[in-house]
Amino acid sequence: MGVALFVVSANHHDLTISDVERVAQHAQNLSDTLRDTVSITGHAVLSTCNRYELYLDSTREAAEAIREQLNGATTQGGVILREAAEAARHIYAVASGLDSMVVGEREIVSQMRTALSSAREAHTTTPLLEQVLQGALATSRKVALHTDFSAAGRSIVGAALDMANSSGCERAACDDAGRSPCDDVAIPRSNWANIRVLLVGTGAYAGATVAALKDRGATHISVWSKSGRGHQFAADHGVVYTPVLDLMSPAVVILCRGTGSPVITADALREVMPRRSPLTLIDLARSRDVETTARDVEGVRLIDLEVIRHHVPAACQGDIERAQQIIADGLADLDKQLVGRAMDPVIIAIRNHLGTMLERELEKFPAGGDVPAERSTRALQRFAATLAYQHSENARRAAEGGRAEEFHAAAELVFGISLPEPQPVKGSS
Repeated sequence: MGVALFVVSANHHDLTISDVERVAQHAQNLSDTLRDTVSITGHAVLSTCNRYELYLDSTREAAEAIREQLNGATTQGGVILREAAEAARHIYAVASGLDSMVVGEREIVSQMRTALSSAREAHTTTPLLEQVLQGALATSRKVALHTDFSAAGRSIVGAALDMANSSGCERAACDDAGRSPCDDVAIPRSNWANIRVLLVGTGAYAGATVAALKDRGATHISVWSKSGRGHQFAADHGVVYTPVLDLMSPAVVILCRGTGSPVITADALREVMPRRSPLTLIDLARSRDVETTARDVEGVRLIDLEVIRHHVPAACQGDIERAQQIIADGLADLDKQLVGRAMDPVIIAIRNHLGTMLERELEKFPAGGDVPAERSTRALQRFAATLAYQHSENARRAAEGGRAEEFHAAAELVFGISLPEPQPVKGSS
């Protein structure tokens, strides 16, 4: 595999969600650099609630410079650069859900498709990026078909809803071994028919959230959005639009705006909580839609991405191993395809050569009017004769140079036909 593929990655494995958000914000300043740097042939951006990644077709120096700039936005470093085979393996694992916060989640597939589609619209994709990303998406479909990840309903949204139905702790505090007091708490999949839910925002996770709620039997779902898209979202998803941010009626408020500033503050909660029953807040925004101090308000339980990261249930090991084998097979296919791409310059040169020869014949035709069939036939015969003459002369020169068998093998490979073996001429040595 070539060395032109790179991944610059800031994700939940190596950074806090807050640092991932800082990287994503800082990356907005790199658009001109990514577009104008000659050594960056193309790029695609994958931005989700727990990762920000740049897929680059570039030189190593350019990719390293981008990594260093993004690393400066974090409090602890942790932006990773992957190259060539390692980069492709990472992209395939991401698309298949194996690198997700909730291993096996399927939401990442649509996010990967969006990344590729956006790169196409911006004209920043390249043949290499197309081949790798399309291969990763194709492999993810095979993973979905041959594992039970989808049947298990594994997703960040699903994990958050299951946590809301449990009595586990609401903090992300863990001991030195990475465990928290609620690691062993069962997370039941309950019926939400009688639970009032308010969805705040119509961001990337909003549609998946509605689907997950309805899958659990929820019937009392309303949506509020400051963007003006709430009416249409409600109509499209069969929920109720509410014109105000209601903190009194719902038992659960799920937030997925991610616009950069909290929409629910601790002060607002302190004002309403004495007059209502306990409230569960699920914040799915990387940039936080709820102030973190909200978890200190009596009667409030806050489940955010950091909490989810520490308490998601493990995936079935058998499914993981099957997915890993499918990814390995997909990468092997990708290697073969990329090896074949090495012949692209040769193929282009041959096509150009043949095109030039054909243009010479076409120049002999009159500029306008019909061309008699007999004249067209003669032109095609001359074109064929010219091709045959060149190959014949090359064959004779190869034989004279002692390379008859080599030319024979090459000709069979090029033309895709079985050719007679070269015959020694009587009297020759």
